[in-house]
Amino acid sequence: MKTNQHLAPHLTGLRAKRPVQIKPNGLDIRLNQLAQQLGVTLKELAPLLQLSESTLHRLRRQTALSGPTAERVELLQQVIQHGLRVYADDEQALQDWLRYPLGELDGRTPLQTLTTIAGFTQVNDVLGRIEHGIFY
Repeated sequence: MKTNQHLAPHLTGLRAKRPVQIKPNGLDIRLNQLAQQLGVTLKELAPLLQLSESTLHRLRRQTALSGPTAERVELLQQVIQHGLRVYADDEQALQDWLRYPLGELDGRTPLQTLTTIAGFTQVNDVLGRIEHGIFY
């Protein structure tokens, strides 16, 4: 079965050059930090990475990420960094915004939108409009 995963780098501008190497137990720490920054549980993080909860728990024991999962972790990090710039490093304000339904996202929350590659672009676009004072 052929997938469209080969299109992701063209849509996002990201291309994983090699697997992301992480120290032993480091992946578990990195995923926990990612969840903490987003204000989500690991159960809520799994769909953002396009993983089942059981697969996410298995990955936590590994020392490397590659392919689409590594790209999604990188995309989430970019959204977090952009959001922290917009909200002046106020992590709680970013977490609140991520859970707030937005008209620009058809009434969905940014977290709900981050389940697709196109959603990452939409969320970053909304953050860019906030950053530049462009409101509808």
